[in-house]
Amino acid sequence: MFKRLIHPTNRRIRLCVGLLLAGLFCIQCTRSEAIRQSQLITAINGRLVGPRDDALAEKIEHLARTDHIAMLELCLENYERQYRDYTCTLIKQEVIRGTSKGEQWMDVKFVDLPFSVAMKWLDKVPGGNKLYVPMGDRVLYIEGRYNNQMLVRLTNPLLRTLVGTVQRRPDGSDAMRNTLRPVNLFGFKRSIQSLLKVYRKAKRHGELKEAFGGYMKVAGRKAIVLVRYLPPKKDYPAHKTEIFIDVQALVPTCVKGYDWDGNIIGRYIYKNLKFNVGLGGEQFTPEANGMAEPK
Repeated sequence: MFKRLIHPTNRRIRLCVGLLLAGLFCIQCTRSEAIRQSQLITAINGRLVGPRDDALAEKIEHLARTDHIAMLELCLENYERQYRDYTCTLIKQEVIRGTSKGEQWMDVKFVDLPFSVAMKWLDKVPGGNKLYVPMGDRVLYIEGRYNNQMLVRLTNPLLRTLVGTVQRRPDGSDAMRNTLRPVNLFGFKRSIQSLLKVYRKAKRHGELKEAFGGYMKVAGRKAIVLVRYLPPKKDYPAHKTEIFIDVQALVPTCVKGYDWDGNIIGRYIYKNLKFNVGLGGEQFTPEANGMAEPK
């Protein structure tokens, strides 16, 4: 017995090494960042080649390298000219008041006029990821309707039966416990406008640092990456922001924000994008979105 302990077999050596590697893997997992890197974002080596003409491709890359404000203004102009509505799957994960919320997947319908958003949280996604579903699993917001409040279908079936559809302010305390951006700021247009507002403010104060992040793929779609750095001020949303601009649609299909310690504090990914699908008012009624009229 003693001889076998001091002269281990190859089988025992392999077993010990395997256990050691497993232990190190577990330690690494516990130390990994609160918001993990998404498998939906991958790098592309070299120059991007797409269906757009070469002159526009060169302009997009030039602006991404030299002038992010002009790049985002181009995106905003293109959006206002080209798009009226869209559907997509939004995948988001945020750190709110120091607590990392789980990954959320939701199907979204959106139309610009009138500004209307319908969101349906998904409890199952490919790969079996553990998802976070907030107190309400469906939200409907139509600007100017229901006193500018959003309609929320409660996740709990018993509460849903007792209380029915509830109305909440988009930026009220209940809503902001579960999101960094309220539903009335949703959408590519208002997101680009918010990005531009911060860019312009930082530039006015001489605090803007821009970088070119190369080319990536977001959910299989090619994107060019803008990287923005801001100083540690309370009124700036993040130290580092990565903005992934889809080179065909010219919209930000992913935005990632990092705090001043280098931790991800928010990530938003848009996949399954379909533009100008002909959404109308009939798709933005409570009944069409699985909820009752509010009492």
